[in-house]
Amino acid sequence: MIPEPGRALTDLALRLLFNVAPQTTNTFAAADAGLVGQLVMTLGQEFERAVATRMQDIDELKALLKDASPTPERTRYLAQIPASLHLKDVNVVHDAGMRLISALHAEVETTNDVSNRRIWSFLRAHSERHKFES
Repeated sequence: MIPEPGRALTDLALRLLFNVAPQTTNTFAAADAGLVGQLVMTLGQEFERAVATRMQDIDELKALLKDASPTPERTRYLAQIPASLHLKDVNVVHDAGMRLISALHAEVETTNDVSNRRIWSFLRAHSERHKFES
């Protein structure tokens, strides 16, 4: 059997929310169980999609940065790939790209409407990819 951690976390969250919290007579404890349940649920969602969403972000970040005027930092970033598909390694590349796109956005926000709009489109898509379903 191949374990499915995302599913297991969701199952644990549902047990907390629908079995434990309602049985708790202390309102603080019930609220606490509900909060922990919601956090475990979001952790399960993130577990399932974390690498995929960040890799999609990285691809889109590189496309935006490739079209920008070259700088040594941008050129290095375009050649960068995660050391592995472990989330911590993907995060290193993702974080670097987000810092570079933020700096690029500051450069083009008032001087290049096309680039500004492309960055805003990326940011909207990024936030949709990373939002949590309730």
